[in-house]
Amino acid sequence: MEIKKILIFIFIVIPIFAYSQDIGKEARQFSGKTESGEKINLSDYRGKVIILDFWASWCKPCKEEIPYLIELYNQYSDKGFSVLAVNVDKDIANLRKFLLDINKDVPYKIILDPEAKIPSDYNLDSMPSAFVIDKNGVVKYIHIGFLSGDKEKFKNEIETLLSE
Repeated sequence: MEIKKILIFIFIVIPIFAYSQDIGKEARQFSGKTESGEKINLSDYRGKVIILDFWASWCKPCKEEIPYLIELYNQYSDKGFSVLAVNVDKDIANLRKFLLDINKDVPYKIILDPEAKIPSDYNLDSMPSAFVIDKNGVVKYIHIGFLSGDKEKFKNEIETLLSE
């Protein structure tokens, strides 16, 4: 019975403590550059509902998540929704190969962060990790990892925030 309590603490209590600090608070501001050198600030997205997604080419769940984020972007971008992705690959060639492998054009901005400075500001240690942020820049939902069942959650969260 004691092991069960320890496992509950490790898998439920610690993650809630580690990530809940951002729910209901303004998202931590940052800036970064895209592969083309374009400077992007999180504050540029104020007034939109966004998914701030942290990912890497070596992340297996990212292979399903990224195409779904593209789908969401295409469905809701004309309604005030966007996606901002932060990639932590140390080698840009891995990012490029990943994008070729999924065989989809990414219509949203990808910030390159090979030193993983931005994820460390968000206390992240898992990929993918997604923060759903409202029009006022407040983190409303956090998703660690990605499963097929998460698709409906993302969609409902976006629709709820867009209607506010």
